[in-house]
Amino acid sequence: MRTDEKPTIPPPPVASGDAATTALQLVGGTATAQGEPLRVLLARPWDDPSLRRRGHDPRSAYVERFWVAILGPSAVWFLRLLAREFDELAPGEDLQLDLDSTARRLGLQHRGGRTSSFMRTIDRCAMFNLACLSDDAVLIVRRRLPPVPRRLYDRMPQELRDEVGRWSRTDAGADFSVGESRLLASCMLMLGHGLHESAERLVTLGLAPNAANEATAWAWAQRHTRRRS
Repeated sequence: MRTDEKPTIPPPPVASGDAATTALQLVGGTATAQGEPLRVLLARPWDDPSLRRRGHDPRSAYVERFWVAILGPSAVWFLRLLAREFDELAPGEDLQLDLDSTARRLGLQHRGGRTSSFMRTIDRCAMFNLACLSDDAVLIVRRRLPPVPRRLYDRMPQELRDEVGRWSRTDAGADFSVGESRLLASCMLMLGHGLHESAERLVTLGLAPNAANEATAWAWAQRHTRRRS
């Protein structure tokens, strides 16, 4: 799959029963049936199989370095916030997204309308196929972002356009043993890189994403175990 191809949007959830019909009327619009501003939106993680190996966590250095120039900081921080919230969900559980509280956490405003700065942030994520509103009922948000499509390179400063190619993922994999991968991950953490940035840097060295994630998770756990002892 080419990096500039658009992945298929997941099918909308099927609503059933009176409660689901009510949700379709209330969630995703600008006001409730009683005329009150919308306060809560359901959010679900969008797990795209095509991005499990080549996609980037919203909290990664790649997203901070290259997607911010395209999406803007508010949209990226919104994706990061949801990534953390999704990590806490039980399998099959929906996230009840309090719009007023979430907007304030991002330093934005939400007054119930589609023109608020917070709703424009959500619309911007949808514009670049990183989120979609399913049947005007549920907001589905990507857990992993694709590499920046080439058609969007002109939105980045020239220095980032020159650099982005060097961050491309490869699935060939480097010839590292498990022990060597974990040692490299430990070194990245010792140098002050965060969890997700360390995994990204291992991938740029040629390590397969799954192996990089495993090694970094191991090194992170070891580091915190030593701190507690």
